[in-house]
Amino acid sequence: MLTLRLLGTASIQGADGRGVAGRAAQGARMALLAYLAMARGRPVSRDKLIALLWPNARPERARPQLSDTLYILRTGLGEEAVRPVDDVLALGPGVSCDVMEFETLLDAGALERAVETYAGPLLDGFHLADSPAFEDWLAAERLRLARRYGKALEALAGRCEGEEDFAAAAAWWRRLAVHDPFNGHVALQLMRALDAAGDRAGALQHARMHATLLREEFDAEPDADVLALAEQLRVDPREAVGPAPDGTPTDPTPTAVTAPRG
Repeated sequence: MLTLRLLGTASIQGADGRGVAGRAAQGARMALLAYLAMARGRPVSRDKLIALLWPNARPERARPQLSDTLYILRTGLGEEAVRPVDDVLALGPGVSCDVMEFETLLDAGALERAVETYAGPLLDGFHLADSPAFEDWLAAERLRLARRYGKALEALAGRCEGEEDFAAAAAWWRRLAVHDPFNGHVALQLMRALDAAGDRAGALQHARMHATLLREEFDAEPDADVLALAEQLRVDPREAVGPAPDGTPTDPTPTAVTAPRG
């Protein structure tokens, strides 16, 4: 049994739990495995894989490059790692993938278990410089999974707020703030949850950290709502502010790829 770890730094684990090293876990071989894994069991044509991974290869060299890649994978991972059927390829039945586990748990509503499987962005730090189509696919899938992770964290925080467990809600909001540090809505909700949990100092500290991060990274100011709440918490000695009454949802998107609002 092989396990592909694609969330965070990519790796392959053998049946004994040890990492698989060598050429099979590098470059185009890892890219091919990741693409087949994300196809969710659907076979992928050889021509599509060639166009994705070797777009600049001459026709007489493209198929041999794919054949060489498959040979390296079968040598390093076993004959059943990639299953050829006519002119299409699929992962073998003995290969599992953490992305599939993550999405299956999300779809089943097992949010706490799902977020624990998310070890970081899809194929974090991985690139194929000569394969722009693969890079585009990877960027889109990376963002899609990051959004799903963010939404799961927000749902968990909202669930705890509904149960008036504000300390637990703050813990989920804090994880989301680490995941999406420039998002003003997330900063605001974390501040509210911390204050409701009795940690007004922590709420003000996060407001300062959020403002500093925005200024250093984007030369931008926090959202007006964040500034207003921070000022209210500083001057108002009354009871905790608590979560927003309408619980307005957001689409927690990692704003490292989009500029924050000024």
